[in-house]
Amino acid sequence: MKPIVRMHAIHKNFGGVQALKNVHIDICRGEVVALLGHNGAGKSVLVQILSGVFSQTSGLIEIEGHKTRFASPRDARAAHIETIYQTLALAENLDATANFFLGREIKNRFGFLDNRTMAV
Repeated sequence: MKPIVRMHAIHKNFGGVQALKNVHIDICRGEVVALLGHNGAGKSVLVQILSGVFSQTSGLIEIEGHKTRFASPRDARAAHIETIYQTLALAENLDATANFFLGREIKNRFGFLDNRTMAV
């Protein structure tokens, strides 16, 4: 099966600090993937690269077979990639779905929030 997300030989440096070195990950349609590792292992940096917060220093990202490089979270969102961060700093009174759609909620034909559609 061809991966819908492929990150190959990803490296990320912050000045003299090497945050990621030669990371490879393929994600296929229908898979549920978890990133596990010690504090400081680079999990968050990898997700931030995929979601457009940071650009990789080197390496390849493909989305559905198309080579890409995200310059911003907006670019990643256009490729249907979103990130919900573990911290509740955004809106701690809202659940994950509400935080996910914050500022771009889906509404029904009457102008009310369409919670059912957003939850799918």
